[in-house]
Amino acid sequence: MCQEQAKQEHDDYWQAVTDVAENVVADLEDADDEDDRDELISRLIAEKCDQHEYVIGVDLCIHTLKYSGSACAGFFDGTFAANHYARNAEFPFTALAADAFEADVTDKVKELLGDE
Repeated sequence: MCQEQAKQEHDDYWQAVTDVAENVVADLEDADDEDDRDELISRLIAEKCDQHEYVIGVDLCIHTLKYSGSACAGFFDGTFAANHYARNAEFPFTALAADAFEADVTDKVKELLGDE
């Protein structure tokens, strides 16, 4: 794979993360102030990440795991262990990519909100 293609894949991934995070922040600004902010942020992130192209397609899941700053999130939050994957089971690309993408979006939302 040429370096240019890898850089484009990396940039595309991080643009998708930024787009989702910006959508979460925009929805947060439009939300009712009575909602618990942290709970609302978590719910919005989960909704926007669920079924995103970077977590449902095996080709893009691989890009997620390759370019994510949180590629091991599924191992640390228990997703991998909780599902008790057998030694001969198919590798859970989508589950691990979903955790990684959500972690990256969460970090980006915190950055955009100045909550780091």
